[in-house]
Amino acid sequence: MQQTWQKGLLKHVYAVLIFLGLAFLFCSPVLNDMELRQTDNVSWKGMSQEARAYHDSTGINPVWTNAMFGGMPTYQIYMAQDNFTYYLHEIFTLGLPKPVNFYFLAMIGFYFLLSVMNFRWWIAVMGAIAFGFGSYNAMIIAAGHDTKMFTIAYMAPLLAGILLAYRGKYFIGGIITCITLCLMITSGHYQMVYYMLLVCLCIGIGYLVHAVKTKQVPQFLKATGTLVVFGALSVLPSTVTIWTTTEFGKYTMRGGHSELTPAAGTESDKTKGGLDKSYAFNWSEGIFETLTVVAPNLYGGPSSGPLPDNGEMHKQLTTMGVPEAQANEFVKNMPRYWGSQPMTDGGVYWGAIILFFFVLALFIVKDFNKWWIVAACIVGVVLAWGSNLSFINYFLFDHLPLYNKFRAPAQALVIPQVLVPFFACWGLNQLMTDAQDKTLALKDLKKALYVTGGLALLLVVCSFGVLSFTHSQDFALQYFSQFVGGDQNMLGQIITALKADRASLLRIDALRSLFFIVAAFALCWAWLKGKLAATPALAILAGLVAVDQMWISNRYLGKENYVTPSDYSAIFAPSPVDIEIKKDPDPYYRVFNTARFEDAISSYHHKSVGGYSPVKLARYQDLIEHQLSKGTPGVVNMLNTKYIIFQTPQGQLSYQRNPEALGNAWFVDSLVWAKNADAEMKTLDSLPTAHAAVVDERFRPSLNGLVPAKDSASHIRLTKYGLNELHYRSSNSKAGLAVFSEIYYPAGWKLFIDGKEEEILRANYLLRAAKIPAGDHDIVMKFEPRSYYLGNKITAFSSIAMLILLALAIAFEIIRQRKANAGKEVAPEGSKSVKK
Repeated sequence: MQQTWQKGLLKHVYAVLIFLGLAFLFCSPVLNDMELRQTDNVSWKGMSQEARAYHDSTGINPVWTNAMFGGMPTYQIYMAQDNFTYYLHEIFTLGLPKPVNFYFLAMIGFYFLLSVMNFRWWIAVMGAIAFGFGSYNAMIIAAGHDTKMFTIAYMAPLLAGILLAYRGKYFIGGIITCITLCLMITSGHYQMVYYMLLVCLCIGIGYLVHAVKTKQVPQFLKATGTLVVFGALSVLPSTVTIWTTTEFGKYTMRGGHSELTPAAGTESDKTKGGLDKSYAFNWSEGIFETLTVVAPNLYGGPSSGPLPDNGEMHKQLTTMGVPEAQANEFVKNMPRYWGSQPMTDGGVYWGAIILFFFVLALFIVKDFNKWWIVAACIVGVVLAWGSNLSFINYFLFDHLPLYNKFRAPAQALVIPQVLVPFFACWGLNQLMTDAQDKTLALKDLKKALYVTGGLALLLVVCSFGVLSFTHSQDFALQYFSQFVGGDQNMLGQIITALKADRASLLRIDALRSLFFIVAAFALCWAWLKGKLAATPALAILAGLVAVDQMWISNRYLGKENYVTPSDYSAIFAPSPVDIEIKKDPDPYYRVFNTARFEDAISSYHHKSVGGYSPVKLARYQDLIEHQLSKGTPGVVNMLNTKYIIFQTPQGQLSYQRNPEALGNAWFVDSLVWAKNADAEMKTLDSLPTAHAAVVDERFRPSLNGLVPAKDSASHIRLTKYGLNELHYRSSNSKAGLAVFSEIYYPAGWKLFIDGKEEEILRANYLLRAAKIPAGDHDIVMKFEPRSYYLGNKITAFSSIAMLILLALAIAFEIIRQRKANAGKEVAPEGSKSVKK
């Protein structure tokens, strides 16, 4: 027994070493101290810089930042929290450097799932490699979607916990479900969590149908009840993030809370409490484009990239007299993608060998689990089609709970990304385990070859003129102006060459996939014919999968994605303009970068009127669309925009000081009442914001007949700046209305005048305002959201409780295993069981 246990442990150790070796091999630049340059991660560092620096210098957890869009909560940017389950994540990733940690976690999690299913060891290793090195993982890692990648990595072990519970191991299955779901939610990418919950729904329906058929409903109810309870517990350590996100969402673009009347003809685009359809469905997978899972370059691959060496474009350029060296350089970055999405990093590819075994599984796996797996895969593909199957997806968007908060439906392909390799490994394991009738098994293998190989051959045929290989913007491209000028005939020749190279990209990929499919078939055939033992056959298959998957993933995450630490730091180096502006000793003013409004680097150095965030406040988005896009002077001034950065005709950045910036707060002497949001926004077109404020009629009772007034010496000055707290000193001989250049956000901001709490009003569509009594006063604004402070306490307590629960579960399982092993050791020879 001891030797068997040690042998089993050694196999897991070997698997870990294989995964570590492949992860470091694929991410080898980290061994030379290179850093991964991720676009979204650079943006995150830019927009979170103020909050992180504030926390480091004061020890205070910031929950508000002024670094972007005039000010907003930090909940989706940077939020310190006391979630102690994060230490589990550190353990599971072994403290490995980025991006090695992503790949290791994805592989070890999937290996755990297949081990729970008792699949053969080499099959478990192969499946883990296939899942870990899926092309979508490489794309999102390269882009910097860290939270998404971690969430995806925990999908497989979550699936393992659910299946264990339904197989009768209620407690350990529930604990695994609880921990992995907790870590998924803690990772913070709720769209991925949502997709996994849809998978759970498919599992539940599948097991319910099976329970009814086999008259095992009590066992089903017990397992489901266990999973529901543990699933509910898994949410508690994420209370602070869920509570704050839910609260914040009501005021963001994703909450659908703009009160402005939609433009004529756009009413059907709007949703109640969610994103506009045109925005949400902007990245919808083309129906035929889904076949990139066979040939990733079906639609050209990434939006731009190198064309084939010595391809038609290269030949055309040299024919036109372009020097060889210049032609070589030119074809390295060409418009390749010709699909319907706005842009893409590349085609989603699950692996030719994996697809081959997935199709095989459809033929040979008779287990009822097949049906929920297939159903979930279909759900994922249908959701990914988005607006390309609008009659279904628009209905779901309007009626499926919370679904209208999410965008880019192509991401739903993560559902089959998990389930396809899982079921493929199931099919291979079934073949290796139950192939007594090898003639029948060979027939099933041939069917899988005909389907997948035939599909690859079909794409080869499509590369010979069947598809258009044309993008609607091809003839508008400026790439070729230096060669053709205004000659449309020459431009047409270049476009023809571009189309030929796009076709070549598809043909190469389809033939490549055909090779791997045939190789997988040949290995299985050799095993069935007794020409090759199972272990070497599976080892070779695992190696082929690694080559196949890593080869494609390297297209999206290669050595060119890494930079030296000094080059990475240089990204955030201030420009000469930034250096000059930062000489201003004023602690709090704003900068309007008109050259790059949606720029996170501006937020790294300044408190910005613009910024980068997909969850900006809905009112601020309204202001951008209706006022800031026009540069309305009164609006720019009321945001305390002290400096404006612009681009000179020579293409250089420059700046100018705005002497009309209104400062941090000021008194107004007149009011304009607006009957609704439309009137309020319209008034801002010409409102002299230094002297007047427009206020919604809903706040009339709060002002209680106040006629704002000020004397010549009245003023309000900022005396202390902080992210969660602002201090002012006011002086006015008359009772007045103060307007603050602060963004109105009612969920947590409080105002105190001489220690007494007073109401914060809203003026000028999105600024804070307050009634200030006559005289001199100390004014304090504090951001004290209950969702954060109480939520964080619940998070801390429940995460500690979960760690204790996990420790008890591990101890329980160890004791149970020891008892089981002891029973086997004392059992008389030939006996079937021993009762104690």
